[in-house]
Amino acid sequence: MIQDHCGSLFSRMEMGAMASSFRQERNAQRAADRRAEIRYDGNIAASFTYTPGSGGGVRAVNCTVVSLSPSAMVVTAPVHGAVGEHLWLELDGFGLVRCAIEQIREDGFVCQNLLNDDARRRLATWVSWLRRRGGRVAGDQREFMRLRPRDARTTVIFTDGSAADVLLSDVSRSGAAIASDRQVSIGDVIQIGRVPAHVVRIVEGGFAVAFDQVLDAADADRLVAGYEVGVSPTSKAV
Repeated sequence: MIQDHCGSLFSRMEMGAMASSFRQERNAQRAADRRAEIRYDGNIAASFTYTPGSGGGVRAVNCTVVSLSPSAMVVTAPVHGAVGEHLWLELDGFGLVRCAIEQIREDGFVCQNLLNDDARRRLATWVSWLRRRGGRVAGDQREFMRLRPRDARTTVIFTDGSAADVLLSDVSRSGAAIASDRQVSIGDVIQIGRVPAHVVRIVEGGFAVAFDQVLDAADADRLVAGYEVGVSPTSKAV
């Protein structure tokens, strides 16, 4: 009986090891397939539906897709679901994509696109089109291209003189999108990093600002991103 029990235990261990090895091989092959795919790395405005764990109904959350291929995307967002959760994510200029969260990141998540062959080919064509156009989509009226900052941290000084650490979703020569739970109003005058600005749009999980003056291309990231409350910005002096 002891021999039978040991044999059964070893058999289960072997099966577990084989399953683990199979998952590792499958994940490695998936990663290799994704690296071989056409990919657009940039900033694509998007949104998805989200049901908070505390309840309160379904919420629409604005987000940014910073890397997109036919089989997966990397999303920056102020909130996210759990690994394995399915979402409907709407890409500005393309439409709805069904996806499943497979990895949580500090600033968002990575999801696998759940598409049939026809939809995957259509998305691949759109990704190729984005690469040719440098990420500009029809209907985007912004004059300057939005970029993901090298360091998403920054500070905002509000009208009451208080300061807060926030995260930048994107930044351009003329404005920025900010992830923050601070309550603001359209028209509020603020300072972001070292740049005077004013609030022009309120979105789920944050707000967008326009700079009082258009920045030189070389200054947009340097003067806006990488600041923290209480940390001297001497290394970023103009």
